[in-house]
Amino acid sequence: MEKRRHRALWAWLAAVALLAATAVTSCSPRKNNAATRKYQAFITRYNIYYNGDTHYKETLNEMEEGYQDDYSRMLFLHPAEAKADEKAPQPNGNFDRSIEKAQKAIQLRSIKKKPAKKAGQNRTQKQKEWLKRDEYNPFLHNAWLMMGRSQFMNGDFIGAAATFFYISKHFTWLPNTVTEAKLWEARSYCAMDWMFECESILTRIKQDQLTSKQLKELYYTTYADYYVKKQEYPKAAEMLRQAIPLTSGQQKTRLNFLLGQVLQKTGDKAGAYKAFAKAGGSQGASYRTKFNARIKQSEVFEGTDIMPEVKALKRMVRYDRNKEYLDQVYYAIGNLYLSRRDTANAIENYELAVEKSTRSGIDKAIAQVTLGGLYYDRHQYNKAQPCYSEAVPQLPETWPDYRVIKRRSDVLDELAVYSQNVELQDSLLRLSEMTPEQQLEVINKIIEELKKKEKEEADAAAREEFLAKNEGNQLQSNNTQTFTMNNGDNSWYFYNTMTKNSGRTEFQRRWGNRKLEDDWRRRNKASFNFNDFDTPSGDDTDAEQTADSIAAAGDTPDKPDEEAAKKESDPHYPEYYLKDIPKTDLDKQNANDIIQEGLYNMGVILKDKMEDFPAAESEFENLLTRYPDNTYRLDVYYNLYLMYMRAGQTAKAEKYRNLILSDFADSKYGIAMRDPDYIESLRRMQQVENQLYDQALDAYLNNRNSEVHAVYGTVTEKYPLSKLMPKFMFIEALSLVTDKRPEEFKTVLREMLERFPDTDLTPYASAYLKGIAQGRKLQEGASNMRPMLWDIKLGNDSVAAQADGEVKFEINHDDEQLLILLFPTDVISQNALLYNVARHNFTSFIVKDFDLEQMNFGRLGLLIIKGFDNVDELNYYRQVLNRNTSFEMPPEVRPVVISKKNFDTLLQSGRSFDDYFNYMRDKTYQDTQETVLPPELIESLAEAEAAAAAQEGAVEEVEEVKRNEEADATSEGDEAQVPADEPVRSDKSDPSDESDKSDGNTQGAETTRPQPETQTAQAPAPQQAPAAQKATGPAQPAKVSETTKAAEPAKAPVPAKAPEPAKKQTAPALPTYDEGSEGDDPLLD
Repeated sequence: MEKRRHRALWAWLAAVALLAATAVTSCSPRKNNAATRKYQAFITRYNIYYNGDTHYKETLNEMEEGYQDDYSRMLFLHPAEAKADEKAPQPNGNFDRSIEKAQKAIQLRSIKKKPAKKAGQNRTQKQKEWLKRDEYNPFLHNAWLMMGRSQFMNGDFIGAAATFFYISKHFTWLPNTVTEAKLWEARSYCAMDWMFECESILTRIKQDQLTSKQLKELYYTTYADYYVKKQEYPKAAEMLRQAIPLTSGQQKTRLNFLLGQVLQKTGDKAGAYKAFAKAGGSQGASYRTKFNARIKQSEVFEGTDIMPEVKALKRMVRYDRNKEYLDQVYYAIGNLYLSRRDTANAIENYELAVEKSTRSGIDKAIAQVTLGGLYYDRHQYNKAQPCYSEAVPQLPETWPDYRVIKRRSDVLDELAVYSQNVELQDSLLRLSEMTPEQQLEVINKIIEELKKKEKEEADAAAREEFLAKNEGNQLQSNNTQTFTMNNGDNSWYFYNTMTKNSGRTEFQRRWGNRKLEDDWRRRNKASFNFNDFDTPSGDDTDAEQTADSIAAAGDTPDKPDEEAAKKESDPHYPEYYLKDIPKTDLDKQNANDIIQEGLYNMGVILKDKMEDFPAAESEFENLLTRYPDNTYRLDVYYNLYLMYMRAGQTAKAEKYRNLILSDFADSKYGIAMRDPDYIESLRRMQQVENQLYDQALDAYLNNRNSEVHAVYGTVTEKYPLSKLMPKFMFIEALSLVTDKRPEEFKTVLREMLERFPDTDLTPYASAYLKGIAQGRKLQEGASNMRPMLWDIKLGNDSVAAQADGEVKFEINHDDEQLLILLFPTDVISQNALLYNVARHNFTSFIVKDFDLEQMNFGRLGLLIIKGFDNVDELNYYRQVLNRNTSFEMPPEVRPVVISKKNFDTLLQSGRSFDDYFNYMRDKTYQDTQETVLPPELIESLAEAEAAAAAQEGAVEEVEEVKRNEEADATSEGDEAQVPADEPVRSDKSDPSDESDKSDGNTQGAETTRPQPETQTAQAPAPQQAPAAQKATGPAQPAKVSETTKAAEPAKAPVPAKAPEPAKKQTAPALPTYDEGSEGDDPLLD
């Protein structure tokens, strides 16, 4: 019985399996009937699609709930859009599995086959339309939509747009699906900032097409995103109000916060306050969201009394969970005070925000920029400078007004030095007017504050050390080796290696690499000292006597003097401050001179570099008020005149014009302002001076130096205030080199440096003058077209090149290579060269892509072409470039082949291309010697050049002796030696010409007449000096028999040959365009 039951069960299972197999076979996607369509839709929906859709929803929820929004900027409408901005916080979540499932469903369950037509049946119009479909699986459009949405959430916006475009074109019988696909396509375009494409889709969608809540939400959010990116905030606010009720969860909180930001942009602070309140009060909002919403509320608060808001924010300070957000709390309090124009309290709280910041990120940078702006408006530039210099590296380049902030930071580096000098000297002068008791009272307060601050810092360091030790103990309990910053060393900062290294790292992060020198905080310092241009006299007697006296004094130190010196160098003693207080009238005058210089330079910097005319006017007026007879009066008058004219304040401008004409009539400004139409002439000057400069440059390049001098004289007379005057003076100086007028060359350059110390030509002019002072000579040639200045250092004043150390380069043809085009920036248009090279790359290479990078080092411009794996690839590139007839490389451009490793070494060491060329020349010569010569004959390039010079001198000496002998023979009347009709040889003929005329078979036999047989017994030619043969091998014994035997009857007598000069050993030809194969000599020898 039991066996029968088992047999029956197995038979039933076999029957089911057979029916399933039959159903699968009959419902294959290769067939198209009602059964197959329903079956494929069922399998698609509840198998492949279900798994992909479940993964999509779970991953999407994880992304929306876990994303850390950046509340310091306008929020993204959805976290996925952050993937289009690499600098924004990136969301979690990978949708590849959903894409894989969608693709699998499309591949396995798509029905493309047309249904079979029944015999004798006529199809209706509806059936004909149905037969035009591209897909007969009634559920497969959902798989396509899932794939497009997953691509969007993955950040593949182009792929998503393509998928949704396909859906809108191939599922036209599903209007809701087409509308949804078009909206997602528009959203994909918007995420990529393709605003035109996005708008073209959105404007074609009608309201009656939005038949579901899902479509309405998608429509309003996409339109809101579009208007936000177009910065049309009122329209964006309206779309967000429509979208928010249709959303839920964290996304609803995000849209409320975004609405508050948008309304804040429109100036609707009351609406923004409510929107932020809704965002912070959402049930699903995280604490971080609630905190930032509360901070934003304080920014838009419009109540008459801010104290309740201030107290509420201060209560937040007491909670430990807000420890990491203290900078935002104090920043919000500062904003409240600033909204009521209480600048003092605002600055106090902004300073606390900077001090309490623990993250050193964007929030701290915002507080620093705001604080720095207040200091700047109060003309406290020395306090504004560190705020900006620390904030700029933390701000993204997309930050609003980033370029303005960056420019102000750069200028403040220079401005702060003068501001600090003025503030310091003012304080010292005020102290000098006090009694000694009053001075000590002020100084003691300063010392007490210093000790208090040091104690606070020590306590904070102890707390940090305690926390670090606790963390270390926890790590050690897990058998993990721990390293602490303090490492138990409580020694003074400069004796503690680890803290000193940490400080160095922090300094470089904030300031970059800077030389240890005066005014180190300034980027644009004068790169020269006029004392460097004076030739040393060689009389160091006084200096030696001074040094001896100092050394003698140092042999017997006085303990009281040592104690006094120690106190004067320690800020904890009054002597440290008392020593700087001016005591004599001369000291006070020096302090006042520093103040005058600072006020004037601050005004000039604010006018020229910041174009902040009100601030510049304030500094100039302050200078004129405090020092009516200051030495900068003329320049101050002129600058004020120009500023008032630009501001349209003609009456004030005329006042300073009259002051210049009355007080400085014979000055360059006075002469220029005699013209009643001076301003109009000034406007025309730019066009005229450009034409004159082009004329002077063309004349210089074509060796018309007299024309250069004439143009320079015209400019000096008519346009003495031209902004191009430094360039005119530089060209004038260079033309004087060819004219062999070195003293005038030095005079013009010195005048240029005195009048224009901060131009881009300053490094070159100072380098020439320094070189001359050190004994180097100018290359005085017949042409102005000298080689480029390869000795320009690839660095700036912030990086000191190790000039005395040896730098080694490597030759490896398999290393990554660079092709660097060097050119003078004042002759070659950098943008035009970049465009031409880029166009050549684009038209000549379809697969290979080459990166282009530009660098400038003064007048030396570099266009770096990257992407060569080895020298062979680079050589092929240059061959293609040479064959390109549509692009001709300018003659002033010099290509240099160099490996990336060698170029990095060149930059890091601060060397010049001249150093690189010299090294490669020596290295190549040495390698060639080792290849072709035995070890005992190998010599350096310097030795070979010395040997060649000695050989050349020996040959010239032999020729001189021979010429003297011939002259003596001629004077004795031996006319038979040289017939009357024979051409006379010039004394300047090459020595090798005489050896070429030794017999009738040589090239010169046709101009040489046979000599009488009596000439055949002459003495042998002098032998070559051993030193002259060094480059060609060991000396050979002279074969006297070859030169002294009598002439044979069958041959004409042959005169003895003059000794041939030894040939210089040359290296064999290297591969085309090898490293270091290009280069010229600098202007100075």
